[in-house]
Amino acid sequence: MIYNVKSAPYNAAGNGTTPDDAAINAAIVDCGTAGGGVVYFPRGVYKLTSRVNVAYSGVILEGEGRESVLKHEPETGTFIPVLFFKSASTGYEEIRNVGARDLTIEFANAGPPSAGGLQLNGCVDWFCERVTVRGNGTGMSNSTTNGIATAFWSRDGIISGCVVEGVSKPGIYLAGARRVTVVGCMAKNIKCTAAALEDAGAGFQTGQSREVSFIDCHATGCATGFNIICMGTYGDGTVDASPAPSLTSFSVTLSSAHLPYRMDRLGIWNPTTKRIVELPVTSATNTSGNTWAITLAASNTESITAGAKIFVNYEPYRNVRIIGGSSKNNVLVHNSVTSGHGVVVSSLQAGAVGRDLVISGLICEGNPSAGIKMAAVEDALVEGCILRDNGAGIQLTDIALPATPEMPAQDVTNRIMISGCEIYDNTNFGVQLRSVEDVTIQGTRIYRTKDTVQAFPILISKVGESSRKTANVKLRDIDFSGYDLSKGSSFVVSTPVVPSSGDSDAVESGLYDLAFFGAPEGVLYAPPGSRYVDRATGASYRKAHGWKKSNWIASLTHQQRTEDATTTLVNLYIVPDNSVVHASIVAVARCNNGESAVYRRALGAKRHNPNEAAAVGTVQTIGSDGEDDADWSFNVVVAYNTIRAVIVGEAGKTIDWLIRTEVDVYTP
Repeated sequence: MIYNVKSAPYNAAGNGTTPDDAAINAAIVDCGTAGGGVVYFPRGVYKLTSRVNVAYSGVILEGEGRESVLKHEPETGTFIPVLFFKSASTGYEEIRNVGARDLTIEFANAGPPSAGGLQLNGCVDWFCERVTVRGNGTGMSNSTTNGIATAFWSRDGIISGCVVEGVSKPGIYLAGARRVTVVGCMAKNIKCTAAALEDAGAGFQTGQSREVSFIDCHATGCATGFNIICMGTYGDGTVDASPAPSLTSFSVTLSSAHLPYRMDRLGIWNPTTKRIVELPVTSATNTSGNTWAITLAASNTESITAGAKIFVNYEPYRNVRIIGGSSKNNVLVHNSVTSGHGVVVSSLQAGAVGRDLVISGLICEGNPSAGIKMAAVEDALVEGCILRDNGAGIQLTDIALPATPEMPAQDVTNRIMISGCEIYDNTNFGVQLRSVEDVTIQGTRIYRTKDTVQAFPILISKVGESSRKTANVKLRDIDFSGYDLSKGSSFVVSTPVVPSSGDSDAVESGLYDLAFFGAPEGVLYAPPGSRYVDRATGASYRKAHGWKKSNWIASLTHQQRTEDATTTLVNLYIVPDNSVVHASIVAVARCNNGESAVYRRALGAKRHNPNEAAAVGTVQTIGSDGEDDADWSFNVVVAYNTIRAVIVGEAGKTIDWLIRTEVDVYTP
C-alpha cells in the first residue's frame, strides 16, 4: 500500500516553509502498524523541524529523486533528519525489510553529531537507492555529520546510486555493519572544521564492519577518499579475582555502565602477539552495578587472569573490499600543511588489527599524501590499481610504539601483496615499506615518465629506533622504466630499492628478482639468493650470501667479432672499489669455415682506493685449450680497473667470439 504524505489525512505541505515532520511521521506510523508499505513523497521541499523516524519493519520511503527534498531546519539544536531505528530497554530491536529511494536530504547549516542525514540502525534486509545528501560544503558550522550511515550491526543491505556532497564527516559510513554492499556511489567535498577532527572528512568509511564492499565508488575533494579503520573500543574493565577466572568464565568490573548488546563483543590484551584478541562470548549477565559475569565458548584458548584488561564492544574489521572506482584530488589544508590520501587503512585502538582486505582496480590520483596508506592490517591484497600524481604511491607501515607501556602494540602490519599495479609519477616514492613483514610486490610497474618525480622506486625505512626492520620482502617481475637517463638527469637513481639509513634499514630476508639500470655491486642491498639483471648491458647477477650491498656474483655475456689477425680488447667487468674478485671466463670461438676453439681462464683482482685495480697472482688456464687453429689466442688482463679479454684472430678469417664471465665479489 502507498501512503502519500501530501494526501489526507497527513496533508504535508511540501512548500519549504511549513513544518512537515508531524505529517510525515503520522504516515510512517500508519504504514508500519498496517504491516508495511511505501510512504511516498511527491515532488516538493519538506521542512523538517524534528526527526523523521521509521521504527517498523516493512516501511519504505520513496520520493522523486532531487525533486523530493527533506530539508533539515531545526528550531533549536539539531537532529537526525531520517532515522531507521527501534529503541528498546536493551538498546535496540531489529527492523526488517526497510529502505529509502529517490530522496534528497539537505542541511541548511549544522547537522547532528556523529550521525547521518540518513541513519540506518539495527536494520536487516534493507536498501538505500538513489538518495542524495547535501551539506553546505564548508564544514556545516563545525558540526560532525555523516551523509548516509549505519550502526547497531545493520546487516544484509545495499546502498546504491547515492550521492553525498558537502557534509562534514564520512559521506557513507558503515559502522558496525554486516554483509553490506555500497555500489555506484559518489562522495565529494567532505570537509570537517571541528577542532582536532579536521582529517575526519572521509568520502567512504568503515569501522567495526565485516563482509562489506565498496564497488565502483568515487571520492573527490574529501580529506581522505576511503577510510578503513579499526575503531576504538567503547570502554574497558578489569577481570575480578573472585570468582577465580578460567578459560570459560570470569567476572569483570567495567569502568562505566554498558548496555547488554555491547557485552557480546569483548577483547583481551595478549602480550605475546601484541594484539587485542577477540573472546568467544556465549553469555554476559549483569550481576551488580558495572560487574558482569561472562561465559566463553569451550573453544577459547586465551588465558584469563585476574587484573587482565577487558575491552568492551571490541570488533576489528574483517573482509572489506574496495573494487573499482576512484579516489582523486582529496586535499586537506590545516595549519598551513597540505595533506590528503586516496585510501587510509589504520587503527584507532592500540592492539586492534584489521584483516582480509582487498583493494582492486581503484584509481588514486592527485592526493597530496599517499595514494594508499596501510597500517595495522594483515592478509591484505592491492591488485590492479593505478596510483599516479600522488605525494606517494603506496605506503605500508607499522604503527608507532603507543604511549601505554603496558600495551606495546607493534609488529601488526604483515602479509600484504601488491600485484599488477601501475605506480608512476608520484612526487616522492613509488612504494614505501616501514617496519612491515611478509610483503610481496609482483607483476607491477613502478616507473616515471619524467625525471623530476618519484626519486625512490621502493623506499625501505623503520617507524622508529625501537621498531623492527622490514623483513621477508619478495620482489619480482617489476618494471622500473624511466629510471635510466632517457628522461633526463634531475633525479639520477642508482638502485630500485633504497634503505633510508643503509644497513640499519636494509631488508635481510625474502627474495628479489629485479631488472634495473647499472650493476648492483656496492649499490643494491638484497637478501641472499636474489637475482638481478642490468637492463643497460643484459648482464645478470645473483646474491650468493649476505644481505648487504656487496657480494653479488656476476654472470656476464659478451659477443665480439674479429677480422683478420687483429688484436681486440673486450671489457668484461669493472672491479668495484674496495673489493676482491675472482673471475671465471669461458670463451667460445667459431670461424665461418667451421674451425672452432674453447678457452677457459681464471684470475683474481683487487681494488683499493686510491690505487687502481690489479691482478692477484697469475692468470690460470683451466684444463687445456681446445682449438682447431693455433694462430688464434685468448687471454685476460687487469687494466684501468677492468678485467679485459685479449683476443687475437687470424689473417683472412672472420671469427665470432662468445665470452661468458662468472665473477665472485667480496667487499668487506
